[in-house]
Amino acid sequence: LTFQEYFTARKIVASHKLQASNQALEQLVTHLTEPRWREIFLLTATMLSSADSLLQLMMQQRDALVAHDPALQKFLAWVSEKSLATPPPPAAIRAFYFALANKPHLVPLLALNSTLNQEFFLDMVLDDLMLKCALASITDPTLAQACVDALNNALIMTLDMELHHALQALKAQLPDRTKSQKSVQAWWQTNYLAWLEQLKAAIIKHRQTQQSWPLSPEQQECLQQYYDASQLLLDCLNSNCAVTTAVRQEIEAALLLPQKELEERQWVGFLKKTVV
Repeated sequence: LTFQEYFTARKIVASHKLQASNQALEQLVTHLTEPRWREIFLLTATMLSSADSLLQLMMQQRDALVAHDPALQKFLAWVSEKSLATPPPPAAIRAFYFALANKPHLVPLLALNSTLNQEFFLDMVLDDLMLKCALASITDPTLAQACVDALNNALIMTLDMELHHALQALKAQLPDRTKSQKSVQAWWQTNYLAWLEQLKAAIIKHRQTQQSWPLSPEQQECLQQYYDASQLLLDCLNSNCAVTTAVRQEIEAALLLPQKELEERQWVGFLKKTVV
Protein backbone atom coordinates (compact mmCIF):
# COMPACT_ATOMS: atom_id res chain seq x y z
CA LEU A 1 0.00 0.00 0.00
CA THR A 2 2.83 2.39 0.84
CA PHE A 3 4.40 1.84 -2.61
CA GLN A 4 1.02 2.31 -4.31
CA GLU A 5 0.46 5.60 -2.47
CA TYR A 6 3.97 6.80 -3.29
CA PHE A 7 3.78 6.03 -7.00
CA THR A 8 0.27 7.49 -7.25
CA ALA A 9 1.51 10.74 -5.73
CA ARG A 10 4.56 10.74 -8.01
CA LYS A 11 2.37 10.25 -11.09
CA ILE A 12 0.13 13.16 -10.04
CA VAL A 13 3.12 15.45 -9.60
CA ALA A 14 4.61 14.35 -12.94
CA SER A 15 1.29 14.96 -14.72
CA HIS A 16 1.02 18.38 -13.07
CA LYS A 17 4.45 19.35 -14.41
CA LEU A 18 3.77 18.04 -17.93
CA GLN A 19 0.34 19.64 -18.26
CA ALA A 20 1.51 23.00 -16.93
CA SER A 21 -1.98 23.31 -15.44
CA ASN A 22 -3.87 22.30 -12.33
CA GLN A 23 -5.86 19.52 -14.02
CA ALA A 24 -4.06 16.70 -12.19
CA LEU A 25 -4.43 18.49 -8.86
CA GLU A 26 -8.11 19.24 -9.54
CA GLN A 27 -8.65 15.53 -10.15
CA LEU A 28 -6.85 14.71 -6.90
CA VAL A 29 -8.99 17.01 -4.73
CA THR A 30 -12.15 15.20 -5.83
CA HIS A 31 -10.96 12.47 -3.43
CA LEU A 32 -10.63 14.89 -0.50
CA THR A 33 -13.24 13.13 1.66
CA GLU A 34 -11.92 9.61 1.02
CA PRO A 35 -9.73 8.41 3.92
CA ARG A 36 -7.73 6.03 1.71
CA TRP A 37 -6.38 9.03 -0.22
CA ARG A 38 -5.04 10.79 2.88
CA GLU A 39 -1.39 9.70 2.49
CA ILE A 40 -1.47 10.51 -1.22
CA PHE A 41 -2.43 14.10 -0.41
CA LEU A 42 0.40 14.36 2.12
CA LEU A 43 2.95 12.83 -0.25
CA THR A 44 1.85 14.98 -3.19
CA ALA A 45 2.07 18.16 -1.10
CA THR A 46 5.68 17.41 -0.14
CA MET A 47 6.70 16.38 -3.70
CA LEU A 48 5.44 19.54 -5.40
CA SER A 49 7.93 22.35 -5.94
CA SER A 50 5.13 24.63 -4.74
CA ALA A 51 2.11 23.28 -2.85
CA ASP A 52 0.18 26.57 -3.04
CA SER A 53 -2.19 25.50 -5.83
CA LEU A 54 -2.94 22.12 -4.22
CA LEU A 55 -3.67 23.62 -0.81
CA GLN A 56 -5.92 26.31 -2.29
CA LEU A 57 -7.84 23.72 -4.32
CA MET A 58 -8.23 21.59 -1.19
CA MET A 59 -9.59 24.59 0.70
CA GLN A 60 -12.09 25.35 -2.08
CA GLN A 61 -13.22 21.71 -2.23
CA ARG A 62 -13.63 21.60 1.55
CA ASP A 63 -15.67 24.81 1.67
CA ALA A 64 -17.92 23.55 -1.13
CA LEU A 65 -18.97 20.63 1.07
CA VAL A 66 -21.06 22.90 3.31
CA ALA A 67 -21.46 26.06 1.22
CA HIS A 68 -25.07 25.46 0.17
CA ASP A 69 -26.51 24.06 3.40
CA PRO A 70 -28.15 26.86 5.49
CA ALA A 71 -28.15 24.77 8.69
CA LEU A 72 -24.43 23.99 8.47
CA GLN A 73 -23.67 27.61 7.58
CA LYS A 74 -25.62 28.73 10.65
CA PHE A 75 -23.60 26.32 12.79
CA LEU A 76 -20.29 27.63 11.40
CA ALA A 77 -21.46 31.21 11.97
CA TRP A 78 -22.12 30.36 15.62
CA VAL A 79 -18.65 28.77 15.93
CA SER A 80 -17.09 31.92 14.47
CA GLU A 81 -19.10 34.20 16.75
CA LYS A 82 -18.09 32.25 19.86
CA SER A 83 -14.42 32.34 18.88
CA LEU A 84 -14.51 36.13 18.52
CA ALA A 85 -16.37 36.57 21.81
CA THR A 86 -13.61 35.04 23.92
CA PRO A 87 -10.21 35.65 22.30
CA PRO A 88 -7.35 34.40 24.50
CA PRO A 89 -5.51 37.30 26.12
CA PRO A 90 -1.74 37.51 25.52
CA ALA A 91 -1.04 36.54 29.13
CA ALA A 92 -2.98 33.29 28.65
CA ILE A 93 -1.00 32.47 25.51
CA ARG A 94 2.26 33.16 27.33
CA ALA A 95 1.16 30.94 30.22
CA PHE A 96 0.35 28.14 27.78
CA TYR A 97 3.80 28.16 26.20
CA PHE A 98 5.41 28.54 29.60
CA ALA A 99 3.57 25.38 30.66
CA LEU A 100 4.54 23.63 27.46
CA ALA A 101 8.24 24.25 28.11
CA ASN A 102 8.07 23.09 31.75
CA LYS A 103 6.48 19.65 31.52
CA PRO A 104 7.38 18.53 35.11
CA HIS A 105 5.04 21.22 36.45
CA LEU A 106 2.49 21.04 33.65
CA VAL A 107 -0.71 20.65 35.68
CA PRO A 108 -0.42 23.73 37.95
CA LEU A 109 0.87 25.87 35.10
CA LEU A 110 -2.05 24.88 32.87
CA ALA A 111 -4.29 25.81 35.79
CA LEU A 112 -2.70 29.27 35.63
CA ASN A 113 -3.43 29.41 31.90
CA SER A 114 -7.06 28.46 32.57
CA THR A 115 -7.37 31.18 35.20
CA LEU A 116 -5.99 33.82 32.86
CA ASN A 117 -8.32 32.71 30.09
CA GLN A 118 -11.42 32.11 32.22
CA GLU A 119 -13.97 33.00 29.56
CA PHE A 120 -12.81 30.17 27.32
CA PHE A 121 -12.30 27.72 30.19
CA LEU A 122 -15.75 28.50 31.60
CA ASP A 123 -17.45 27.09 28.51
CA MET A 124 -15.47 23.87 29.01
CA VAL A 125 -16.58 23.71 32.65
CA LEU A 126 -20.23 24.35 31.72
CA ASP A 127 -20.06 21.67 29.04
CA ASP A 128 -18.74 19.24 31.64
CA LEU A 129 -21.54 20.32 33.98
CA MET A 130 -24.21 19.52 31.38
CA LEU A 131 -22.58 16.16 30.67
CA LYS A 132 -22.40 15.20 34.34
CA CYS A 133 -25.98 16.31 34.99
CA ALA A 134 -27.26 14.48 31.91
CA LEU A 135 -25.70 11.31 33.30
CA ALA A 136 -27.09 11.85 36.81
CA SER A 137 -29.29 9.01 37.98
CA ILE A 138 -31.53 8.47 40.97
CA THR A 139 -30.34 4.87 41.10
CA ASP A 140 -26.67 5.83 41.43
CA PRO A 141 -25.94 8.48 44.13
CA THR A 142 -22.35 8.92 42.90
CA LEU A 143 -23.59 10.23 39.54
CA ALA A 144 -25.90 12.71 41.24
CA GLN A 145 -23.00 13.87 43.42
CA ALA A 146 -20.83 14.31 40.33
CA CYS A 147 -23.49 16.67 38.98
CA VAL A 148 -23.41 18.70 42.21
CA ASP A 149 -19.59 18.82 42.19
CA ALA A 150 -19.57 20.02 38.58
CA LEU A 151 -22.09 22.73 39.49
CA ASN A 152 -19.83 23.90 42.32
CA ASN A 153 -16.89 24.06 39.90
CA ALA A 154 -18.94 26.16 37.51
CA LEU A 155 -19.88 28.56 40.31
CA ILE A 156 -16.21 29.03 41.18
CA MET A 157 -15.32 29.81 37.55
CA THR A 158 -18.26 32.11 36.77
CA LEU A 159 -17.47 35.82 36.90
CA ASP A 160 -20.68 36.93 35.19
CA MET A 161 -22.90 37.87 38.14
CA GLU A 162 -26.19 37.16 36.32
CA LEU A 163 -25.06 33.67 35.35
CA HIS A 164 -23.64 33.15 38.84
CA HIS A 165 -27.00 34.05 40.42
CA ALA A 166 -28.82 31.73 38.01
CA LEU A 167 -26.52 28.81 38.85
CA GLN A 168 -26.77 29.60 42.58
CA ALA A 169 -30.58 29.54 42.35
CA LEU A 170 -30.42 26.17 40.60
CA LYS A 171 -28.10 24.85 43.27
CA ALA A 172 -30.56 26.00 45.95
CA GLN A 173 -33.24 23.84 44.34
CA LEU A 174 -31.21 20.65 44.78
CA PRO A 175 -32.25 18.40 47.67
CA ASP A 176 -30.36 18.49 50.95
CA ARG A 177 -28.22 15.36 50.92
CA THR A 178 -28.34 15.21 54.73
CA LYS A 179 -32.00 14.26 54.48
CA SER A 180 -33.17 10.70 54.01
CA GLN A 181 -32.14 8.90 50.86
CA LYS A 182 -35.80 8.30 50.08
CA SER A 183 -36.64 12.01 50.01
CA VAL A 184 -33.53 12.79 47.94
CA GLN A 185 -34.46 10.14 45.40
CA ALA A 186 -38.04 11.42 45.33
CA TRP A 187 -36.78 14.91 44.42
CA TRP A 188 -34.59 13.61 41.60
CA GLN A 189 -37.42 11.49 40.26
CA THR A 190 -39.95 14.34 40.34
CA ASN A 191 -37.91 17.46 39.57
CA TYR A 192 -34.73 16.36 37.82
CA LEU A 193 -35.78 16.76 34.17
CA ALA A 194 -37.34 20.19 34.72
CA TRP A 195 -34.26 21.29 36.69
CA LEU A 196 -31.99 20.11 33.88
CA GLU A 197 -33.97 22.14 31.35
CA GLN A 198 -33.61 25.24 33.54
CA LEU A 199 -29.86 24.68 33.68
CA LYS A 200 -29.64 24.33 29.90
CA ALA A 201 -31.75 27.48 29.39
CA ALA A 202 -29.50 29.49 31.75
CA ILE A 203 -26.36 28.43 29.89
CA ILE A 204 -27.91 29.24 26.51
CA LYS A 205 -29.06 32.65 27.73
CA HIS A 206 -25.76 33.76 29.24
CA ARG A 207 -23.16 31.86 27.20
CA GLN A 208 -24.91 31.03 23.89
CA THR A 209 -23.74 27.43 24.20
CA GLN A 210 -25.63 24.15 24.61
CA GLN A 211 -27.93 24.98 21.72
CA SER A 212 -29.37 21.93 20.05
CA TRP A 213 -28.41 21.57 16.41
CA PRO A 214 -31.08 19.34 14.84
CA LEU A 215 -28.91 18.04 12.00
CA SER A 216 -29.92 15.09 9.91
CA PRO A 217 -27.57 12.07 9.72
CA GLU A 218 -26.56 13.26 6.25
CA GLN A 219 -25.72 16.74 7.57
CA GLN A 220 -23.76 15.28 10.48
CA GLU A 221 -21.78 13.14 8.05
CA CYS A 222 -21.16 16.18 5.84
CA LEU A 223 -19.98 18.20 8.83
CA GLN A 224 -17.62 15.38 9.82
CA GLN A 225 -16.22 15.27 6.28
CA TYR A 226 -15.73 19.02 6.42
CA TYR A 227 -13.87 18.72 9.72
CA ASP A 228 -11.72 15.82 8.49
CA ALA A 229 -10.90 17.75 5.31
CA SER A 230 -9.85 20.73 7.44
CA GLN A 231 -7.60 18.47 9.49
CA LEU A 232 -6.03 16.99 6.35
CA LEU A 233 -5.51 20.49 4.96
CA LEU A 234 -3.70 21.53 8.13
CA ASP A 235 -1.63 18.32 8.12
CA CYS A 236 -0.53 19.07 4.56
CA LEU A 237 0.16 22.69 5.48
CA ASN A 238 2.33 21.59 8.41
CA SER A 239 4.16 18.88 6.51
CA ASN A 240 7.52 19.50 4.88
CA CYS A 241 5.91 21.14 1.85
CA ALA A 242 6.82 24.35 0.01
CA VAL A 243 4.09 26.90 0.68
CA THR A 244 4.24 30.68 0.55
CA THR A 245 3.55 32.76 3.64
CA ALA A 246 0.55 34.39 1.96
CA VAL A 247 -1.17 31.08 1.22
CA ARG A 248 -0.40 29.74 4.69
CA GLN A 249 -1.96 32.80 6.29
CA GLU A 250 -4.95 32.61 3.95
CA ILE A 251 -5.66 28.98 4.90
CA GLU A 252 -5.19 29.49 8.62
CA ALA A 253 -7.37 32.62 8.66
CA ALA A 254 -10.18 30.90 6.73
CA LEU A 255 -10.30 27.77 8.90
CA LEU A 256 -13.87 26.81 9.90
CA LEU A 257 -15.43 30.06 8.66
CA PRO A 258 -18.97 30.28 7.22
CA GLN A 259 -19.39 31.11 3.53
CA LYS A 260 -20.50 34.69 4.24
CA GLU A 261 -17.27 35.51 6.06
CA LEU A 262 -15.19 33.77 3.40
CA GLU A 263 -16.81 35.92 0.70
CA GLU A 264 -16.25 39.05 2.79
CA ARG A 265 -12.58 38.17 3.17
CA GLN A 266 -12.28 37.62 -0.60
CA TRP A 267 -13.95 40.96 -1.28
CA VAL A 268 -11.63 42.81 1.12
CA GLY A 269 -8.64 41.11 -0.50
CA PHE A 270 -9.87 42.14 -3.95
CA LEU A 271 -10.28 45.77 -2.83
CA LYS A 272 -6.76 45.82 -1.39
CA LYS A 273 -5.30 44.52 -4.63
CA THR A 274 -7.33 47.06 -6.62
CA VAL A 275 -6.05 49.92 -4.50
CA VAL A 276 -2.48 48.76 -4.88
